[in-house]
Amino acid sequence: MNKFIKLGLGFVAAASAAHFIYHGYQDMEDGVMRNLTDAARDYFADENILTVWIFDDPEHDAIFKGGVVVSTKGISVSSDKAISFEIDARTLEITEISEEFL
Repeated sequence: MNKFIKLGLGFVAAASAAHFIYHGYQDMEDGVMRNLTDAARDYFADENILTVWIFDDPEHDAIFKGGVVVSTKGISVSSDKAISFEIDARTLEITEISEEFL
């Protein structure tokens, strides 16, 4: 009976550790995505931002791809523009890849 109690306590301890590690990783990942989104919003702050997105998985190393849709309201033209970019998670440096009028 004593072996079963030790085995049960071992399973409970392992499950608790796995739960703690998983939620710690999720909190860290959420923080990284929040920092990337905030950096993108700051970079495009002079534009009228409609939406921002960043893909969850990095393209390579710590380089994430993302995009932003901005409203370009002028006197004669009123349309939206999509801008694709890459952002480095370590330096938060943004490199614009392309832009396309919608």
